[in-house]
Amino acid sequence: MDPRIYFFQKLVNDPSKRILELGPLNRPIADKNLYPNTFYCDVRSTEDVRKLYSGNDYLEATGIRVDPETIVPIDYVIQENYEKTFEKVEKFDYVIASHVLEHMEDLIFALRDISAVLKPGGTFCIVYPDKRYCFDHFRTSASFRDAYRVFRNGTTENSSMVLDFYYSVIPENNPYLFWRKDGILDHLPKASFEKAVDHYEEALNGVKMDDVHYWPFSDMDFLKFLYDCIRARLLPFHCTSFWPCMENGQQFMVALQYDQNVLSHPEQALEELTVRMKDAVPDYYSSKDIMAHKECENLKVTADEQKEIIRLQEKTIDVLEKHISIQEKKLELQEQAQSSLESKIDELKEIIKEQEYVIGYLQGDTTE
Repeated sequence: MDPRIYFFQKLVNDPSKRILELGPLNRPIADKNLYPNTFYCDVRSTEDVRKLYSGNDYLEATGIRVDPETIVPIDYVIQENYEKTFEKVEKFDYVIASHVLEHMEDLIFALRDISAVLKPGGTFCIVYPDKRYCFDHFRTSASFRDAYRVFRNGTTENSSMVLDFYYSVIPENNPYLFWRKDGILDHLPKASFEKAVDHYEEALNGVKMDDVHYWPFSDMDFLKFLYDCIRARLLPFHCTSFWPCMENGQQFMVALQYDQNVLSHPEQALEELTVRMKDAVPDYYSSKDIMAHKECENLKVTADEQKEIIRLQEKTIDVLEKHISIQEKKLELQEQAQSSLESKIDELKEIIKEQEYVIGYLQGDTTE
């Protein structure tokens, strides 16, 4: 089963709940056959989404391929923002964003905006690509600093993220390549600087990009980003579930529960995030990590030395076993020779005994 679907199904206790899935493209998580109160939304109509994925600079830069005919029909087209689009619609128990948030021009605003369509206690299910294991691998990680600058000063402030995307993204998205690590440098970015600058200047002038990963995060980066946002009293969420990026995968998953009280009392939410961070692999080496690495290397050297000693001992044992085998064979031959000799001695004794009897008999006859 698709791990995204498994993650979502673990969160849903009632399939009749109202569900809104953002940007489902051709791989929705919530199947309408299983969840009848599911609705799909996008910033574009079905026709426009299909047209976009027929070809654009984003697809060329990343090597992504999507069959436009497989894209699912959109129920709601976002007008200005989520809150306004759904202001006259019943709020949702679950909102799903799978590989969507990284495309939001203003990430902090988008998270706040999406919270407005959730019922109190509703769940926001997030599936996010881990930059380390996808085409964002060589990009600089985003941060609260970057997102807050855009939130405060407007979306033209994300122009630096546009430059970073078009200059440093690579047309390789196979997670196994990045997990193996070998050969990664064969895929260093080769994108045109001039073309990246063209997109950068367009963003500076307020032109909306066709599709861009504005916010490259690792799983730990994203948790820290949420921590900073909640600490700044900008987001009304508790983190109720976190699945880190697993080996040979390229995405992590987070469940956020909507609670307006977090904006005024963030302490519990911050503690929850701190606990979740323990499940994420750190992106840096501490002195402890370096020491552990050195100890591991020393253990490997010791293990190799022990293996060599064992190999020599096994070779010695093999030689000794052969020597013992030869000695045992010699001993066996000696025992056989001795047995044969003893048999001959016994035969000679019998002959001598018979001869002594004959001599005695003859001597007796002579005396008479």
